[in-house]
Amino acid sequence: MRLSTIAPLVLAGFLASAAALAGDIYKYTDETGKTLYTDKPIPGAVLVSTGAQRPPDAAQRAFAAQQSATNSQLAASNQRIAQGQEDSRFASQVAKDLEATRAERCKTARAAYQQSINNRRLYTQTPDGKRTYLTDEELVKTRVDAAKAVESICGPQG
Repeated sequence: MRLSTIAPLVLAGFLASAAALAGDIYKYTDETGKTLYTDKPIPGAVLVSTGAQRPPDAAQRAFAAQQSATNSQLAASNQRIAQGQEDSRFASQVAKDLEATRAERCKTARAAYQQSINNRRLYTQTPDGKRTYLTDEELVKTRVDAAKAVESICGPQG
């Protein structure tokens, strides 16, 4: 290979690596007539490529800011997940409590219905303690209301 074909390849490689470092590149010709490149300014050298060199701590600051933003997002996401789990746990406990009270209310409603069916006569008590017996129509209505209460509390199977 001739020197004239190698020189452009070397120059391109040098410029590419120098561009990656983002520093200034100078071109000059030495006493023997060879064209040389350097990153140091020499009297008579021509500036070929310039790159603003980024301070090393700027990259670290950018990375730290990105990590901080990611960590904040993850913390917020974790907090939402934890809140959702806590809400789910409370909802489960409320459902259990409701079921327990429903069973007790159903038992009470069934007992009231059975009492209204088993007794021939029902009465209400006045504030002064006297009994007032229900008429046949009131007795039927009370029994129907008791059956409806059982169905509404216990469900259709009662």
